[in-house]
Amino acid sequence: MRTYDFIAKESFAILRGIENKKWNGKSSYSEWKVQIEKERTHAIRNLVPYVGLGCTICYYSDKRAATVTKIISPCKIEVRFNRTKCIDYYAGEYEILPELEGGSKVFTKRRNGYWVAEGQPFKGGVLLMLHYQNHYIDPTF
Repeated sequence: MRTYDFIAKESFAILRGIENKKWNGKSSYSEWKVQIEKERTHAIRNLVPYVGLGCTICYYSDKRAATVTKIISPCKIEVRFNRTKCIDYYAGEYEILPELEGGSKVFTKRRNGYWVAEGQPFKGGVLLMLHYQNHYIDPTF
């Protein structure tokens, strides 16, 4: 299991390295930005989750903070919601707490690299973002 953890941490280090790259001035800035975005997208799709990783479940305009609780297989994981404390509902400000709540949700990695709720289609489905943790409930609905 140590090898898997190493690969998981290394995949996030690659993403952080891409996000911290500085423009070197050798090519045009717009070409460099396009290249960096391609590298970043590729790195995000190749992230390897690990237990304890904070992530975000995206439901259309709402986002729920969650944490990976179990690696079922390289392409299937379980997550649980983090408890949150509402600071300002209409401003969308929430404090994400470390405690977990609710039942587990299972996500599968699809061929395109996206993590989608088990049983959901990719288009219009519930997505999981491994590279950040955020909580937002849209107050207009």
